[in-house]
Amino acid sequence: MDVKDAGVRDCLCVGDQPCEEKTGWNCRTMNADQLVATIIGAVHKIHEGQTVLIPAGKWRSMFDAVAYSMAEDEPWQEFDASATIRLNTRDPLLFESGDEHTLANLLTALMKDGETEEQSVFLIPAGAPLLMHICPCGPVKLWFGNSALADEVSEVYAP
Repeated sequence: MDVKDAGVRDCLCVGDQPCEEKTGWNCRTMNADQLVATIIGAVHKIHEGQTVLIPAGKWRSMFDAVAYSMAEDEPWQEFDASATIRLNTRDPLLFESGDEHTLANLLTALMKDGETEEQSVFLIPAGAPLLMHICPCGPVKLWFGNSALADEVSEVYAP
């Protein structure tokens, strides 16, 4: 899927940092708590067994941001241990069907504790034409390959 030619493009922004008006984007403004809830709601709609996360920068930056919040999450410890060897890479990290709760906790921690675009991640669900760029403190951008999927996911953040 070429993001320039995505059928539908949504941008979710935090109220104090509104979207830059761009042609072709459906922009929605919300508060920080609503943004986190929207991301998690979207993950629940699209996670059907396998979801891949790819960091915008190196994993180290993102892992450093979430370390404190995720320290008590036992399932995350398994990911953390296996991913430690990839800290200086941008290798994809796969979340499978039983990992949805861990993925949701990780994204919540990232939005709460992350500060820079380098700590952002790209989320790609296997088998769905969607790319989601999740940047701490917003914006969150979604590129959909078709309007049916866009309609289904946007139910989470429709006014």
